[in-house]
Amino acid sequence: MRIADYLEVAADRHPAAEALVYREVRLSYTEVKRQVNRIANALKSESSLSKHARITVYSGNDHRVSLIQWGANRADLISLGVHVRNSTATNIEVLSYLDCEVVFFNSAYESEVPRLKAGLPNVKLWVCIDRQSNHAVSLETWLAGHSEEFDCIPADPNDIALILPSGGTTGPSKGAVHTHRSVEMEIVNLTVSMGFQEGDRLLSVAPLSHAAGHIALALLAVGGANVILSEFDADAFLTKCSEERITHLFLPPTILYMLMLSPLARTLDLTSLRCILVGAAPVAPEKFRQAVHLFGPVIYEAYAQTETLIPVLIKSPTDYMQADGQIDEDVLRSSGKPPTFVRVGIMDDDGALLPAGVSGEIVVRGSMGMSGYYKLPDATAEAAKHGWHHTGDVGVMDARGFVTLIDRKKDMIISGGFNVYPNEIEAVLNTHPAVLECIVIGVPDEKWGEAVKGLVRLKPGAAVEDAELISLCRERLGPVKTPKTVEFWPDLPKSAVGKLMRREARKQFWEGHWRSI
Repeated sequence: MRIADYLEVAADRHPAAEALVYREVRLSYTEVKRQVNRIANALKSESSLSKHARITVYSGNDHRVSLIQWGANRADLISLGVHVRNSTATNIEVLSYLDCEVVFFNSAYESEVPRLKAGLPNVKLWVCIDRQSNHAVSLETWLAGHSEEFDCIPADPNDIALILPSGGTTGPSKGAVHTHRSVEMEIVNLTVSMGFQEGDRLLSVAPLSHAAGHIALALLAVGGANVILSEFDADAFLTKCSEERITHLFLPPTILYMLMLSPLARTLDLTSLRCILVGAAPVAPEKFRQAVHLFGPVIYEAYAQTETLIPVLIKSPTDYMQADGQIDEDVLRSSGKPPTFVRVGIMDDDGALLPAGVSGEIVVRGSMGMSGYYKLPDATAEAAKHGWHHTGDVGVMDARGFVTLIDRKKDMIISGGFNVYPNEIEAVLNTHPAVLECIVIGVPDEKWGEAVKGLVRLKPGAAVEDAELISLCRERLGPVKTPKTVEFWPDLPKSAVGKLMRREARKQFWEGHWRSI
């Protein structure tokens, strides 16, 4: 079934139950279904759109993000992931590459719309989701007159449901193509792994356009409620957890760490919490242990990729809590073990699966996997060598099936849960007239997991302040991809043939750490 079909089932079973909560808005399943149907009908009425048009929602967290995504799914259109914290230029490149035809945007980003329009001439429809706009029709006006009933025909499970940018080391981001089948299996895996039940309540502050939205789908399939926050403040977040009797959270490690610093984490009634799932980046073992002591044995950790959906590995309290109440340290250091419907192996460079205790590349099989990269058959074939999806991460599996991440074969940095590709940042740094050459790496950071650092060699006689280079990157790339720090080196490590060596540059920053990511 498609995503919207699960909403239909939930609305039939739990018509009066709360489905979405955002600020003063509280929508029941019946109300959500009606609004989703109106959006689907409005999209179907747009004669200029192709049969499986690609749509995106350019917005921070807002209940209308979910309504539009589900409406597009009901109308058999394809949702494109986009992150508003990227620079406008980056998002234009991504949406152009993915052949976007419809952009719904929040008025908070209205100032970007003229530039978006100029860079996306093939977009046929622009809609402002929250008010009247100078650049587009409002959602309320656009929906006027459209029916709350929708005649939904069965979907081909192999039709495309989502295309999610996964980044790329050069050129435009890769787009991981997911079908109704892969998304459906993700819903199943999440429901089982997180123990979702009717009436559970999820508090979402991570972007709904990414993993948080997928987790909300699994909850809604069983009749739970998604309580949405548009911005993060530790005290306000914990207060909302208590007031709304939240049962489930999904957090990147950075947010978990900030919650742990709030005095309210020790004084509020948070006994409703049954699952705090931490993902998007590895969790420091000591921080994980502290979180268990603070919140109780409700901390879960997940490992996944855009290409595989969630989760590929899961670590639950029943895995790391021993009968005597102590924590199993070996499990604690791991990222977990495969859930019920996923197979994970450790593979060498020749395609042979390796035994327990031997490190190699983490490879994955399962119905959650992407059908391929959009427009990139060679990259698709490379990622699927030997019949497995290749993650590019190095790990070791123990005899019990727990996998510990050791290193990354690729150069990608994961900072605060976001994928950052060094080549893109290096290209910007190299545009500065004072820069001779540079290397961008991820270095250990208590808050971000990995912090982006630029290592720069200046041209003879040239001078520039680190703040100027950081400002240059922020202007071109947005805050996520901007180096937190820049160091000036008299020389940078190179191979015998003169190739810059990121791995060598990283070594001194990761010495003494138990893993290199």
